[in-house]
Amino acid sequence: MLNGFIIAVALVLGGLAVMRFGIFQIRKFKKGETRVTKKVSEQIAFLIFFVIILGLIVYSVNDWLFR
Repeated sequence: MLNGFIIAVALVLGGLAVMRFGIFQIRKFKKGETRVTKKVSEQIAFLIFFVIILGLIVYSVNDWLFR
């Protein structure tokens, strides 16, 4: 029971850190401090990152709703 709680807390804290990082990147982009490039490798890395985040969200909500 405690092990599952620790994992859930770690997922929540990790998700908060990722969202905070995203907010900083969006602010930099709006100010024009970041350069936008169209490299395929960067797009693939972003897609993989996005899929992982979505998977963690679905996993957390599924575990929370259907215990």
